[in-house]
Amino acid sequence: MQTETTILLYELAGPALIVPFKTGVWYRNQTGGHSCYQMELEGYLVPIAGDRIELVERLTAHFTGPKWGGWCSHRIDEETADEIDRLLAEFARRDEISVDRDKLAECCESWIHVRIQGPLLSLVENPGTTTAILTWPNSD
Repeated sequence: MQTETTILLYELAGPALIVPFKTGVWYRNQTGGHSCYQMELEGYLVPIAGDRIELVERLTAHFTGPKWGGWCSHRIDEETADEIDRLLAEFARRDEISVDRDKLAECCESWIHVRIQGPLLSLVENPGTTTAILTWPNSD
C-alpha cells in the first residue's frame, strides 16, 4: 500500500515544474506573494534547465515591482502571461513551456499554470499530461 507524502518546496533554489500525476507525492509551495497561500499538487517535480537563478530573480522583480507590489494572489493578466513567456524564452526553453492562457484566473505569484510540449516531455516515460505548474520561491 502506497502512502502519500508531502514535500515542502519553501527552500526551492530555482524554478521547477510540478507535473500532475498519481504518484502519492504532493508538492506544496508558498505562493501568492504577501498572501502566502499554501498551494499543492500531486505529481513529480522537474527542475527547469538554464539560468535558474536569473530567471527567479526576474520573475520576483516582476511580481514585486510596480505592477503587482508583491500582491499577485488572485489571477494574472495577459501582460503578465506575456512577460512570463518572454522570460521562459530568454532563460529556459520557450518552445516547451508556455503559460496556459485558459487558466489565468487560477494563477498567482509562484503558481502558474503552463502547457508543456516537445523534448521536455521525454524526461519521464508516459507523462500522461501536457500541463504543469510552474513554481519558484515566493517573494514573501
